[in-house]
Amino acid sequence: MKVRFWGVRGYVPTPNAAMLRYGGNTCCTSVTGEHGELIVLDTGTGFCMLGDELMQGEFGRGRGTLTLLISHTYWDHILGLPFPGVVHIPGNRLDIYGPDSTRGSLQMVYDGMLSPVYSPVFGLAHIGATHRFTPISTEPFIVGQLTIRAMPLSYRPHSPIWAYRLEEGGRALVYITDVRYSERGIREAAIAFAKQANVLIHSAPYLRDEQVEDYGHSRVEDAIEMAQAADVERLLLFHHAPMRTDDELDAIVAHFRQMLAAQGSPLQLIAAAEGMELVV
Repeated sequence: MKVRFWGVRGYVPTPNAAMLRYGGNTCCTSVTGEHGELIVLDTGTGFCMLGDELMQGEFGRGRGTLTLLISHTYWDHILGLPFPGVVHIPGNRLDIYGPDSTRGSLQMVYDGMLSPVYSPVFGLAHIGATHRFTPISTEPFIVGQLTIRAMPLSYRPHSPIWAYRLEEGGRALVYITDVRYSERGIREAAIAFAKQANVLIHSAPYLRDEQVEDYGHSRVEDAIEMAQAADVERLLLFHHAPMRTDDELDAIVAHFRQMLAAQGSPLQLIAAAEGMELVV
């Protein structure tokens, strides 16, 4: 599996000169399988950048198939879907998986986002690509040669949040975002879900000593401790705080790398950046 980050910022886009190296687009990560399967984790504004690149290939000719795994429906994780040309070209196919809620289905949420009040697209009916929505569950499913597993990260029926685990050829990538480990049993379940993953992508916008309203996010320290408990090889921090500068992110990574080295921990710690690529 090959991974590329298209958006790593949390909450809102941040087009700021002090954040150019890590980037200001919100959450979007692509995973490409060994046989060319293309899977996208969340469709924040980074999805627009991905869509532009896809237009150079089969998607530009209406021959592309894209699997979208949506963790939840907060704006920073869904806002980019209707804008790239790939979703408007007939012949392209979008298979969209994500959570329904007590306030409506995932399809209803996306259709509402395309209301004439907000968008000139005027609803999913006016998207040219064929699209299918499937409610996510804990039942594993297959995309090409990849096995996909999902796990709920919250007990809030009005705003469910799910984690994903992608497996191929004995290698595993886990994606966890917007998790609140203070909820009963969530940390233990997440550790089991991420057990011995080669790569863990984990949201971590703030530090424990920062007094901020974080809307339920875990902290950098939580992500590190969870990765260590799960015996993960590489931890990629993302969903960076909107006002976190490049220099501040560099300092955070350097500090915790020193801490891990002092512990003798084998965990590799990286702050994800737009355009960053890695092989799982």
